[in-house]
Amino acid sequence: MSLLDLEDLNDVAIRAAKKVDADDAIALTSRVTDRMIRFANNSVTTANRIEEAELTVYLAHERKRAIASTSNLDTASVRKFVQDLFESMKGLPASEYVPLPGKASKYSPSGVGHDRKIVEVEEELPELAKEAIDASLSAGGKRTAGVIDAGDVSTAILTSTGTSGSDRRASITLNVRAFAERDASGHGLSCSSTLSGFDPASAGRRAGSDAKRMKDAVEPEAGSYDVILSPTVASNIVESMAFAASAFSVDAGTSYLVDKLGKSVASESFNLTDHGTVKGGLGGRVFDDEGTRTRSTPIISDGVLRTYLHNLTTAGKWKTQSTGNAGLVTPHGWNHEVGGGDSSREEMVRETKRGIILTSNWYTRFKNYRTGEFSTVPRDGAFLVEDGQIRRPLKGMRAGDDLQRMFSSVKLLSKEREWIEWWEVDTPTLCPWILVDGVKITRAYE
Repeated sequence: MSLLDLEDLNDVAIRAAKKVDADDAIALTSRVTDRMIRFANNSVTTANRIEEAELTVYLAHERKRAIASTSNLDTASVRKFVQDLFESMKGLPASEYVPLPGKASKYSPSGVGHDRKIVEVEEELPELAKEAIDASLSAGGKRTAGVIDAGDVSTAILTSTGTSGSDRRASITLNVRAFAERDASGHGLSCSSTLSGFDPASAGRRAGSDAKRMKDAVEPEAGSYDVILSPTVASNIVESMAFAASAFSVDAGTSYLVDKLGKSVASESFNLTDHGTVKGGLGGRVFDDEGTRTRSTPIISDGVLRTYLHNLTTAGKWKTQSTGNAGLVTPHGWNHEVGGGDSSREEMVRETKRGIILTSNWYTRFKNYRTGEFSTVPRDGAFLVEDGQIRRPLKGMRAGDDLQRMFSSVKLLSKEREWIEWWEVDTPTLCPWILVDGVKITRAYE
């Protein structure tokens, strides 16, 4: 299916929407091509190529709204899909409704984040996986497993008011985990919007080195510690902060940032920006799901909350403008960027009297979204720091805090930043190492 086919499908959907007399309609069609290599026990086990296409349609009529998606994309099926969606609206109650802008916009592909070498990569993937495996083994890992995913996404939009356009992006990501012993593991990532920026060997070395260093890990004493967060861990927590900055979360009462506009919510050194498109970014496009042009939006500047992320509906309620972050239902980020500092990871260690380095985490869960209270489980490389020296590996713990206290307690940020995207970080994030004081650490088995 070519990009022209995507645009043709949108045209079929919008014509069908006008035929049933919808007040507003949006057709958003996407095609995803994934080339994936999985490896385990130091050998490639699976190679897959997956192509999927999907049409999402938004309809509004008499202040009623409906959204649905289909992957049945022949012309007759699309027409029936739109008709059935319109019929389903009859029993719905009226809702908050903001009409689409009357002035049409035309979008061309931005060209940012679409490296044809990634689009064409396939036969090279086993060799790239071997680079990660060999580097991990050389660094001290005994067994290595992971996945490389080279993805290409094309998206086209057409609205009933005439807004139209298309965009494309491509990215390649590696997630690798190494084991030196059963409970001694390390984790590495490499994420890039260009094939030349992809570095599987570096990710493999990190995983293998941390696995080797995790031998004979012990459980820590429970208490309050300074914590040095790797970009991998920090990005996971930053994503929760950005989710709380969605106006939908604020309106739903599930955000700790309610009533915080213009107020300090983080250290003065902390800055968070969302980019629709940005050099090096793995996500995003030039238009959002409603056809509004995306842009760079400072969410937090010098520790102060500057804006919530809006679509047309939330912007109407808040008497402001859309930030280009629709989500037909919920506004969301495209590419997060955390500003860097002037430190290095080594300087953070030297500055730490009693602390823990966390390189990877999972199972981040919230006790209370409204207050921002959460906990997360460190894994794959955690190390005790005492008097500026790394002393021993740690295991079997949970880290807990609330988002405002944590980000208000940022002491140092590194100059070095990395793009992070994996199963614990859905929104691509450019992030430094971050030193935070006073994080509560508990033993997992108490």
